[in-house]
Amino acid sequence: MRIENGTLPSTGSASILAFLDLARSAMGPETFHDPGVLASHASFSVSFPPFPDDDLATAFGDAALYGRCRESLLRHARLAGVWPHEDPYTLLNQLARERRLPSVNRKLMEEIFPGTTLRDVTRELAIAADRDLRDRKRNAFRNSFSTIDKLRNDPRVVAAGILRPEKAGPFPAYRDGDKHRIELPAVLAAVRRRLPVGHALHARRAFELAVDFGLLTEDGPKPGWSLSLEDATRYHVAVSQQISANTAALYLRTLLSLLRCAEPAAVSEDITPDRVRRPERHNAPAEPRKRKTDRKPVVLPSALEAEVEAFAKDRSASSRRVKDLRRVLRDLLDAGIDIDSPTCLQDSVAFFETRVEERADLTLRHYRTVLRTFLAHTHRLSFWEGIISRAKGTIASGNDMQGLLLVRKYAECAKPPIPPDKIDVDVARDFLLKAQAVRDVPKCLAGLAALDVLRKEYPELLPGPAIGDQHDWLRHRPGDMPTALENSLRSIAEAAGYGAFGVKELITAARTLVDLTSDKTVFEAQIDIIPWRNLIAAAAGSHPREMLHYRAPLQRLADRVSRVWMPGWQNLQARLVEAGIPRAENPVDTIMEVAGKSGLEPWQLDREWAWIHERSLRPDLRRKWVRAVDNFDALRTVSNIAADNLLPSEKLGPMPKTGNRLKNAHFPLPRRFEAALQGETKQVLEAAHFVWRCLREFGDHSCGDDPSTGMLVSDEVLERIIREQPFMTPASARLHVARIRDWRESRPGAF
Repeated sequence: MRIENGTLPSTGSASILAFLDLARSAMGPETFHDPGVLASHASFSVSFPPFPDDDLATAFGDAALYGRCRESLLRHARLAGVWPHEDPYTLLNQLARERRLPSVNRKLMEEIFPGTTLRDVTRELAIAADRDLRDRKRNAFRNSFSTIDKLRNDPRVVAAGILRPEKAGPFPAYRDGDKHRIELPAVLAAVRRRLPVGHALHARRAFELAVDFGLLTEDGPKPGWSLSLEDATRYHVAVSQQISANTAALYLRTLLSLLRCAEPAAVSEDITPDRVRRPERHNAPAEPRKRKTDRKPVVLPSALEAEVEAFAKDRSASSRRVKDLRRVLRDLLDAGIDIDSPTCLQDSVAFFETRVEERADLTLRHYRTVLRTFLAHTHRLSFWEGIISRAKGTIASGNDMQGLLLVRKYAECAKPPIPPDKIDVDVARDFLLKAQAVRDVPKCLAGLAALDVLRKEYPELLPGPAIGDQHDWLRHRPGDMPTALENSLRSIAEAAGYGAFGVKELITAARTLVDLTSDKTVFEAQIDIIPWRNLIAAAAGSHPREMLHYRAPLQRLADRVSRVWMPGWQNLQARLVEAGIPRAENPVDTIMEVAGKSGLEPWQLDREWAWIHERSLRPDLRRKWVRAVDNFDALRTVSNIAADNLLPSEKLGPMPKTGNRLKNAHFPLPRRFEAALQGETKQVLEAAHFVWRCLREFGDHSCGDDPSTGMLVSDEVLERIIREQPFMTPASARLHVARIRDWRESRPGAF
């Protein structure tokens, strides 16, 4: 009963029912209905052994058939949950396949929980087992429990009783194997925004490792605590051994910056990353080292030297980095470059590229980096450089950043250059017009939106009101598509049943056509007077790339505008839109295009008209026509359409099936004749169409006639067809008639 009503998840109900009948006849009703057979897997194997003897195999027909029958019975017993403590996995994995879920890994679950059934596995046991797993095993284990939780409430699982009702729930998120994630305490999280971007990104992980290695507790540094050089060295060595030397240097710099920013007294000034990584450099040499060159020591102005020392302390910069910075600043001052100039960075890059040819590219790149960092720290970067630097840690990369760089390009190319805090609505609209000329409007809009985001984050750098969304201004600015035309397009699209995306696509395509047309006054006329086809052809010829995606919707618009709508079709289209019929299922355009040539309203159509038109089409267009006819007939189920008497009295379909076209099927068969031929071979159907074609040729019947089947296949009619048919040789005609006679005689008394 469970197999027949579908409550048992079987993929082949017909085969198992046949195997049940076979087992009943082979084993006998008494053994077949004995409940002890399914008491356990062992008792089942006694009645149905894996290897049958000769008598048992003969009773089932042969050994192979017995094996298939036994496997099917065994599988469906497991699916029914007959032995829940022995095998719950067959039922679970069958249900998982039905729902397209990951399978339950039987081998892994039996390995982790030996001797324990799935019903006895609690959340505590699952979490304890999950914590010791790694990599693929942990993923397979969690996927298995995710599937189990999704199947717990399935009626078939509940009926089988193979799982407990409580879910295992989500598993904890671990790091480094089985450790819990540690967040920054409030005192450190509060200063994170004041750190450089690179340090802020790694602050949590650097603190987390400090807790792992015993330097700090999860609550952060205690009052009066200070970091010693030995602690910093131990932290650096531990991170190097666990991860890598480069990562250890990065996390050490980050940790020192974080602690100094939160509690300056916690880290003494003599603890620097370079002292921790290379202590030998800071040990006093036995005797002064002799200089290998006559290079003089770097001497900077006292104010600039103080800024360099503050930079080294705040950034925990290495001694080499500070040394390179002093050398760069000395060279720039000697070259006459003003450090306080807004164009200092650009002038310095040009100086490096033209005056320092003997340095390697890597060294020059390092000079540029250290100089940029120093200028940003001392607030000497140009306004745009500072904004871009802050944007990398505030807005997402990709379109937002590309748009912001485009806005900066427009601002710096202006005469005079425009700083970011001077970009208001008027300047933004000038930038949009420039972007429109090179097809970069979406990127420019994204950049202006990113500037508004930065305005909220850094009001001291970007004062003034937000620019806001400029989409509406672009749509309605002078020279753009007229508002009346946009409203007409929207009305036409909605009347055609377009969705929101379809309406937007059509308006975007029309706006593109307006942009590509030099004489825009032509679009001020009524929508049905505008020469759409000529404009589309001209734009496609001059701008093929821009028109590639918009030509098709514009052609459909031109067809719809130029079409003359008859009252009946217009009323039917309105009813379809009111009923919410999707455009993909709307047959009006396809069928009215053909019916309009003959002046036919929708209720004047008949099956023979649709049949004859279908026969005149190419195979690819036949499929489109068949879909339209099926959708047209389906409108009878829509109440407000059927009640208005807008449809024919009978259905137009069905049309001939694809691939089953008959040579003599010039007309559809009468309904009663067609019903009597249901399920017949192609040869019999060909003969029937030949008979009907001859009778239509003789003038005995016309469109819409539905004579009885007995009248059409009577001997008198068939003999006349053999004598008078003009379509084929007499031998072929006699063959068709013979087939009709054989078909008629196979149904004695039916006609």
